Amino acid sequence: MADAEWEPFKLEIERLYCHENKTLRELMQYMASKHGLEKSLGQYQRQLKKWDFRKSLKSSSIDWNFIGLRIEKRKRHQHKDSEVHVNGVQLPPQKLKRAKYREAYIASEAVFSGDPSPGTPEGIIVCTPATPGMDIEWNLSLPWLRFARLLRPEIGLDPPSPSSSLTVPSPQELNTSSRTVNQDFMQRLGSIVPWNKLRQSSNIHSSSRTATALRILMPEEFEGQHLALSLGLSESKQMGRDRLSLELYLLSNNLISHGPGGRSEESTESADQRVMEIFNESGWNNSNHLPLLISSHEPTAAAIAEKIFASALRLLDLKTVKRMLEAKMDPNTAIETWDLHVLTPLQFASRTSKNKSMELTQLLLTYGADVSLSYNGRSPLSYAIEKGRKAGIYLLLSHGAIVTSSCVSYALFFKINDDLARELIDACSNVNEGTGWQGRNLLAEAVECDNVPLARLLLEKGVEVNELFTIYFDETFTDTTVLGLATRSKSWEMMQLLLEFCENVNPNFNGLPYVSPLALAVEAGHIHMSEILLRAGVSVEFADDAGNATLIERAVKKKNLGLCQVLVSYGARINVTLSDTEQRSSALLAAIEYKAFEIVDLLINAGARLNDGYSRPPGTILGAAIELGDRSLISKLLSAGAKVLKWSQIRRIGNHDTAAALQKIGSFQNILQASGQRILAAALLTEDENLTQYLLEHNADLKGGADEPRSSMTRMTPLEAAIRANNIGFTEVLLNRGAMVTDGDIAAALDAKSECLPNLLSKFRGSAPTAVGTAICHEESLEIFRDAGVDPTGAPRTFKDSWHRGFYTDEYEEDSLYFEPLASVLEIAVLFKSREYLQFLLHWVYWDKMLTGRALAIATFIGQDELANELLEFGADGKQEITVKTRFYEKDNPYDVFTPLQAAVKNQMFPIAEKLVRSVDVNYLGMGARRRTPLQHAVENGNMDLINLLLQHGASVDSPPAQDGGATALQIAAIQGYIGIARRLIDLGANVNEPPAIFNGRTALQGAAEHGRIDMLQMLLNEGALVVGDGEQNYQRAIQLGERRGHGAAVRLLRSFRESVQLSTPEAFNGPLGSVVT
Repeated sequence: MADAEWEPFKLEIERLYCHENKTLRELMQYMASKHGLEKSLGQYQRQLKKWDFRKSLKSSSIDWNFIGLRIEKRKRHQHKDSEVHVNGVQLPPQKLKRAKYREAYIASEAVFSGDPSPGTPEGIIVCTPATPGMDIEWNLSLPWLRFARLLRPEIGLDPPSPSSSLTVPSPQELNTSSRTVNQDFMQRLGSIVPWNKLRQSSNIHSSSRTATALRILMPEEFEGQHLALSLGLSESKQMGRDRLSLELYLLSNNLISHGPGGRSEESTESADQRVMEIFNESGWNNSNHLPLLISSHEPTAAAIAEKIFASALRLLDLKTVKRMLEAKMDPNTAIETWDLHVLTPLQFASRTSKNKSMELTQLLLTYGADVSLSYNGRSPLSYAIEKGRKAGIYLLLSHGAIVTSSCVSYALFFKINDDLARELIDACSNVNEGTGWQGRNLLAEAVECDNVPLARLLLEKGVEVNELFTIYFDETFTDTTVLGLATRSKSWEMMQLLLEFCENVNPNFNGLPYVSPLALAVEAGHIHMSEILLRAGVSVEFADDAGNATLIERAVKKKNLGLCQVLVSYGARINVTLSDTEQRSSALLAAIEYKAFEIVDLLINAGARLNDGYSRPPGTILGAAIELGDRSLISKLLSAGAKVLKWSQIRRIGNHDTAAALQKIGSFQNILQASGQRILAAALLTEDENLTQYLLEHNADLKGGADEPRSSMTRMTPLEAAIRANNIGFTEVLLNRGAMVTDGDIAAALDAKSECLPNLLSKFRGSAPTAVGTAICHEESLEIFRDAGVDPTGAPRTFKDSWHRGFYTDEYEEDSLYFEPLASVLEIAVLFKSREYLQFLLHWVYWDKMLTGRALAIATFIGQDELANELLEFGADGKQEITVKTRFYEKDNPYDVFTPLQAAVKNQMFPIAEKLVRSVDVNYLGMGARRRTPLQHAVENGNMDLINLLLQHGASVDSPPAQDGGATALQIAAIQGYIGIARRLIDLGANVNEPPAIFNGRTALQGAAEHGRIDMLQMLLNEGALVVGDGEQNYQRAIQLGERRGHGAAVRLLRSFRESVQLSTPEAFNGPLGSVVT
């Protein structure tokens, strides 16, 4: 039976089977008679197991002797407190204490003996409770604590003014709570704070973990409140009203769990459905209570209303949206989409692809939504155009939507009906808007969409032809005109139209970067388009200067003889302009390399220079022909006057016949003397045995190349090439001729699984870290290397980044991790997560502490506790750093840097961190983007164990942030919404006005506003966060960030507080206010 068929009955089955103790037979009979659910015994058993539904054990059925013994042993031997779970339900501490002394007599010898405990009875789990290790006093002025009194008027406290209206409609009493609902809440709560100790497993729902998470996230109305609530939830009591209160707090402070997969469209929809369930449970979803919630001046009420409205919109719950609009909800309230775009409701309605879009649009317009308002620079009309909704477009236009050039641009790009596009163009007041450096104009869009009729209409309206538009050309950004854009459309008709309206085909842009349309046409290989431009008078000379190549070079790379002939006939440049520095290429060199022999003839006949030198191999025209191995071409070039060779830049000889010809003309020995080993290696790799034999006969292996840098082509010796080609015969020949065995040769033998490995090792002396690393990669034994006397120390050389393949951690699963050049094979063993290899290496030779320290940093970075402990036992230096490329999408700062302690704290490796704090600077930050001190990492994870450990060892609560993307501990807590941790840091002296990181930083106030943390904002303001005078920039930036993310309640709270400060301290405004940071 599919899960979907069982789900409607889940709560009722849980109530009957788990809490009312119905037998399975009784349950089956009841469900069959009441709901017609007639399923077999086996089907029920499988479904109950899938849900993990178990009956509550009676006290007499619990093994109290086992529990008592386990608790006493844990306390005696491990100094740990305990909490007990039976069938997923936590035993209350009071019950546990009573039962322990009433039913469990524990002999002293059993407690003190070192014997292992007996096997754990099924369904019983004894574990360590979580504790935040902090005592906090809360200011009752916090928004939530004020609002909570409105939810519970019976507690007898006067509600705060001016929101007394909310004291009447407190939420209705709830009777829908169940074990499943409570446990779902506890699971979500544990996922909001990433402290690994707080994660609730499927069979443990710990009150201490829940209480600790609540203390990190939420202020208490009275001491012990969170613990009492958590015990009730874990015991599956009827906690509907209290659970609703917790849900409302999380909602008001934008503390949302999106699950292990992070934020997605699906997780956002699930969260929205949960919000609507809360709304319906609250009793506020009616015409009596809803206006009171929306009109309340309480920040918490306003934030809750905003979240409900946004969820209803995203779910297209038109009934709720209408009710809220009727209750005076602002129809322009910002809404954040699942992909973090902030839109007006009308923008969202126009953007959504769902069926109710038109109905929602009409509803919003009826209640006064601003048809032109935009929170991201795009109008609702542009979204309607993008979706191609003709009725929606006309509806918006009928309500006064303004047609901008941007709207017409979307009409062109998404190819809506031409007649409608014409109407939009006619309604557009400025068809030239958005030109030049600011963006493409409408003509550019029409050209790229190849819409000739609309392009003509725009041209007739006076759109400028010679505006500049940015394009990507020759690996850089530059500019061209619509004529250049037209070359990409391949439309002769469009090009003819543009030329008809273009009065100057060779515009002068006064030195601005500009690519001629002719260069673009040639680059695209369009011969007819090029001819049209040439006949129209487009300058060949100017086009030849565009980018990194001449026109003919571009045509050569397309192997387009006809285009080359056209360009030559119009006087295109045959040779590059002579200069003091050598060029990388020329048209003739490219023609040879591309084997375009007809073009070679054309260029030679047209006067191409034959003896130019080039900055890259093969260095000359004749050298290119030699590498190609074409004797006919060589003869032709020699006859035409080619004579210059750069011996050292020749990487290979094309074949045996070419080598023999070079010997005849007296050039062969000169080439070998300069590049013999490189050329021999190339011959071996291409398996050209005739050429290889000829080269050996002329002692190429004993001549040039040994001391030269390895070429980018082969990067290897002849011996290594022979091994990689698996040519045993030539391998033995080279060894017999005295070839020196290198580290790379042995590594190559391992890669190729060569039979020559023992022979190579017998002739090798020295350090071979590359070979040892390769052996680890191939999971080969290292004993053969140790027995041969190989030294594993030194930095291993990489082959095609082989060390980096497949390295990832949970955080970086999407991308492989690229480490800086590795310093030792210890790092390879760690990266392959092999304790066996690491232990072997550590006992093989002495390792410098710097090297073991780097390996330790990597071990902690990838979360390998066992490997980190091994390295610590060998005295690894905890001060070393590693650099890891993790952000391939960032051009400027793709690297992250970590010390062992920073990585250990980031990955919540408490035992490793506990060892490291004794010997390193706990406040070390280091250079690099996004870096964190250990305390900052600990706060980011909400890990109070590590926070307390670091504070005990002298961690500073005010360590400065990294310059780019950094944050202080308090700033991180404010961003994350960890109000308990923030309170603790402030109590320890953290500065609420600490400046942000220079780049991509936030103050604590800005971070709280940006993420909608209402209570955090109020606490920071109470503690002296500046919003006037010296705090003006901080305030303005906080307002800007809050508005940008759609947190209207947070913005209003800030403005209200600032107004109160201004009224109470008018002297602060006698001078000019600080400038606003944008």
